[in-house]
Amino acid sequence: MAYYPCSKILLPLFILSIINVMQIVNAFTLHPNYTLRFVSGLPPNTDLLKVHCQSRDDDIGDRILKPGDHFDFSFHMNLPETTLYHCGFFWGPKHNNFDVFKRWHGYCGSIKLFQNGYCTWLMKDSGIYFALGPNPSPGDFKFLHSWL
Repeated sequence: MAYYPCSKILLPLFILSIINVMQIVNAFTLHPNYTLRFVSGLPPNTDLLKVHCQSRDDDIGDRILKPGDHFDFSFHMNLPETTLYHCGFFWGPKHNNFDVFKRWHGYCGSIKLFQNGYCTWLMKDSGIYFALGPNPSPGDFKFLHSWL
């Protein structure tokens, strides 16, 4: 039986390098998580806000929000990065619908590579606003869409 002294060193080095790679992968999220938050900033004593979101594969369903309420949902981008979420917003006779997430297009999908994303949509009586982050300040929101 042959004696290979290098094998006693190579196996631990190989195991350590695998652990190192796993730590690097965790530091740079290769498969980031995206969270979309929808907030009703509508005035009190008005119609409730109905939000309906879906992708080709996933129907989030209807959510009814009172003024001040919010709901979130999270997802991972599919491998070819073609994930798209579309939402309809209904407030009494007013409504609008548009893509709330599309990778590399739009506001929420343009988040930096290898980072988790958090996008906040705020519905007010003056229209629909957008900001990045889970708890943006009022000055962070940008007007995007009018009610139809």
